[in-house]
Amino acid sequence: MISFTVPGVPIAQPRTKATTIGGYARVYTPKTADAYKASVALAFAQAYSGPPLTGPVGVEIMFIMPRPKSMLWKKRPMPSEWHTKKPDVDNLAKAGLDSLAGLAWVDDSQVVTLSLTKRIASGNEAPCTAVTIWHVDPIDTSPKRVEETRGVK
Repeated sequence: MISFTVPGVPIAQPRTKATTIGGYARVYTPKTADAYKASVALAFAQAYSGPPLTGPVGVEIMFIMPRPKSMLWKKRPMPSEWHTKKPDVDNLAKAGLDSLAGLAWVDDSQVVTLSLTKRIASGNEAPCTAVTIWHVDPIDTSPKRVEETRGVK
């Protein structure tokens, strides 16, 4: 199991954009998440120095978003809450998973289970991304195991 934390505000993978320059269509992806992706890769490299994992892997990512100014109080408790605004949790995950390809795993198609959480930081908590990666046991496809999972005896 590999666990690490990426300090700073999580940034979502931007959508691909198209523009026309001089009569020619051009498709590009904005570079707004590049610094965040580099931070994820650096944090991973500090936590793990081996070769990329092979086989099926599971990933759990918790995105802790900054607390909005409208939720900062001096005399009331500031517990964590669910973050229900943009950016979308799947776009946040895309940026994180893409930055780990070739480092944590050979290709992100190896990720077979993924758990994502997005919440607002509590009063004393800094924004960050907490990531845990583990090997997933192979599925037992023997006839006996298949019957057990279907409830057949």
